[in-house]
Amino acid sequence: MDTTLSIAIDVGGTFTDVVGMTDSGAMTLIKVPSTPANPSLGVVDGMTRLLGGTALTPANVTRFIHGTTVATNAVVEQKGAVTGLLTTEGFEDVLVIGRQKRSELYNLFIDAETPGFLAPRRRRIGIRERIAADGSVLKPLDEAGVRAAVRELVESHGVEVISVCYLFSFLHPAHEQRTKAIIGEMYPDLPVSLSSAIDPTFREYERTLVTTFDAYVRPKVANYIDALEGKLTETGVPARLEIMQSRGGIAAARSAVERPVSLLRSGPAAGVVAAQMVGELCGEKNLISNDIGGTTADIGLVVDGKPLTSAEGKVLKYPLRIPMLDVVSIGAGGGSIAWLDDAASLHVGPQSAGSVPGPACYGQGGSEPTVTDASIVLGYLNADYFAGGHVKLDASASHRVIEAMGAKLAMSKVRVAHGIHTILNNRMADEIRLLTIARGYDPREFALIVLGGAGPLHGSALARALRIPRVIVPFAPGVLSAFGLLVSDIEHDHTTSFRQPASGLSLADLAEAFDKLDRAGRERMRQENIADARVGVRRYAEMRYVGQSYELEIPITETFDDGLIDGLIAAFHEQHERVYRQRNPAAAVEFVNLRTVHFATVPKIRLEPPKPGPSWEKAQHGVRSVYLSDRDRHVDIPVYRRGLLPIGVKQAGPFIVEQLDSTTVVLPGETAFVEPNGNIIVEMPTDA
Repeated sequence: MDTTLSIAIDVGGTFTDVVGMTDSGAMTLIKVPSTPANPSLGVVDGMTRLLGGTALTPANVTRFIHGTTVATNAVVEQKGAVTGLLTTEGFEDVLVIGRQKRSELYNLFIDAETPGFLAPRRRRIGIRERIAADGSVLKPLDEAGVRAAVRELVESHGVEVISVCYLFSFLHPAHEQRTKAIIGEMYPDLPVSLSSAIDPTFREYERTLVTTFDAYVRPKVANYIDALEGKLTETGVPARLEIMQSRGGIAAARSAVERPVSLLRSGPAAGVVAAQMVGELCGEKNLISNDIGGTTADIGLVVDGKPLTSAEGKVLKYPLRIPMLDVVSIGAGGGSIAWLDDAASLHVGPQSAGSVPGPACYGQGGSEPTVTDASIVLGYLNADYFAGGHVKLDASASHRVIEAMGAKLAMSKVRVAHGIHTILNNRMADEIRLLTIARGYDPREFALIVLGGAGPLHGSALARALRIPRVIVPFAPGVLSAFGLLVSDIEHDHTTSFRQPASGLSLADLAEAFDKLDRAGRERMRQENIADARVGVRRYAEMRYVGQSYELEIPITETFDDGLIDGLIAAFHEQHERVYRQRNPAAAVEFVNLRTVHFATVPKIRLEPPKPGPSWEKAQHGVRSVYLSDRDRHVDIPVYRRGLLPIGVKQAGPFIVEQLDSTTVVLPGETAFVEPNGNIIVEMPTDA
């Protein structure tokens, strides 16, 4: 029987991570520079280089899973499609009125915090039609008006895609569906996004926003996936293309094209899924994952063995109402640029040098100091062994740019480099506090799992700042996000509005609403060629106290019997107390939305057990002068090769562990050992 190969490729802002896994559990890892101008080039290059290091060919590839930032980049760079928006007459400006919220209350010069760039006023046209709040038709659809508006958008404004968002269409979608049919008659190749299909729930601004974002990225995502599928076919890969979604589940590329907005926050999702898997191997159910790459740090939570999810997140500063893993991303990575403001105060990020030109030490024309340059000056990174020695760094360039900044501050280059690290670590620690404490979790009761190329370098400092007792460094931290693609389930979610008071609610009405969602979910799984017997379903109810503006998502774990609704009410009170530190059992509770997630688990990955090294002494390949803040000077400490470390033998810090995709720093007072699955466990001192 021929060997089969699964390939997972995760595109980041600086590097593209590639993991290949055979059916026997043999794993191959590589990193290649990302190609922002055309990300598919980096994807194909990564696959080609991975296959070149094996005896396999493209014909052996049976799964090809991809995490892409194409949709996110289109929004961040404002390079999406020319988009037109059709709304109910009189509601053309919902997109720019928003919720009248201000992130900086007293900033008189704040930029607009609604995304008018998606569809400027001239490309927003009102249509005579009206659905009432109970779903009845108040005004029939003016079909002649639709035709005139679409013709104007296409012929006068050159729109490439149209977003349709009519008032209360989630209760009665016929007007939106007829509008799409009319557009199809007039311009058969013009893409259309309907709010009743993308986000069939109430709140007009959020629904308009997510639907118009979907339209804005739709052509770019479709073109990218078409091109990538074509290149895979050309190279002889028989596997279908699968794509990571924001909620942490995989979908066939064709399914993703139907709802491309679901890819907008897919980048960080794979890392959290991989962290969950590594946590299971290490016996840890409560995890803080911190994925530090070249551009961002993506921070997520795993509680009781399950990643936390959210029904709404953000893209840039705009609310995005799609299910996603609850991940916070900040501009804090190895490529984050250090800079001085007008008062000569030091800042780090969010600007990044990216992969081009990259940090100064890359030798590609970068002239500003970055976190990676600071790591070189502090001795944490080996300029001759970056990316396993495949990338040679110019250490002198790092010293030069850090020293130049030190001259402006009248500080030594070492003091400046340590300041850069301290600022970055404090920013990440603050975000972890917000993600945990603000949600009712104590970070001291979690393990910190560090991934990304820069994660293990900062793990110990972060754990000490947050008093986290254990740090887990995965077997392949630098490419673990790509590995997460291999272990993610196939998932599809569906949502419906369900505004009903909990008191007196009929169990039959609740069951009927979920049955409709279940039928839609199973049909989507059949389109993925998933047999019904393989499909599982998770159900959720979004609930709130009557009069509140926001909901809490409550999982439905019980069977549909007479005690279900009372159980959900009790679970809501408990969740409300955990999140907000108060409950009101006497207050009326209402349902707002219902959600299902249909899933099919992928076969468990069978990893080859690590080959243990003979001893720490045999794993040492030298010493390096490293700055230790507790001693305020450089100290010679041992440097070990990760692949030669023994299993289960503890070693006291300080020392450094080097490997192909990352560098781990263990500080004085800490101990570390390799557990049987190959992950390094770093134990913090009790007084840290």
